[in-house]
Amino acid sequence: MSITVGPDAFSLPLLHAAKYPDALVCGLLLGEVNSNGNINVKTGLSLFHHWTSMTPMLEVALQKAELYASKKKLKIVGWYQANAGLKDTTLHENVVRVADVIRRNSGEAVVFIVNNEKLGQLNDDKDGSIILPYIYSEGQWRGVKQPFTKDSKVTLTYHETYAKVRGMFSSASYNRVIDFDEHLEDVSKDWLSTSDL
Repeated sequence: MSITVGPDAFSLPLLHAAKYPDALVCGLLLGEVNSNGNINVKTGLSLFHHWTSMTPMLEVALQKAELYASKKKLKIVGWYQANAGLKDTTLHENVVRVADVIRRNSGEAVVFIVNNEKLGQLNDDKDGSIILPYIYSEGQWRGVKQPFTKDSKVTLTYHETYAKVRGMFSSASYNRVIDFDEHLEDVSKDWLSTSDL
């Protein structure tokens, strides 16, 4: 299996984490799975910074996200999460449960865990470790070694992705990220527009 990641799918988890640096944030990854099981992650949807466990709100958000994805001719292909602790890159049990559901529905899935400690070091991220991808292999979720490098199973579709993300941070684009939590607090805020950052 190989996974290609577009610049929007790469940047959204980082921007969401930057907007809420003291909170656990999570969201969905949208894209396509081809007949060989290869995943093309194109974009994402930001879900939560308050209600981050398995709740009725997650079920509602998943239903709305599935409708949105199908209108865009995409599928839910993964989950992203930035844990609350600066050094916490753990794949928590709630992430595994959600990722397993996504994998069953899509055939394949990927999980991105944001390495919060690296958020301020975008210029120095030569090893791709700002986002830690996990794939399901041999009956469990396993981290991908050396992601976003030339010979990795996980690569970027756009060679200037890091420059684009640095530009988004410089212009404080993280303030434009609207997640489902914000939409629940103020329904005039369109959480689905975040996929078009």
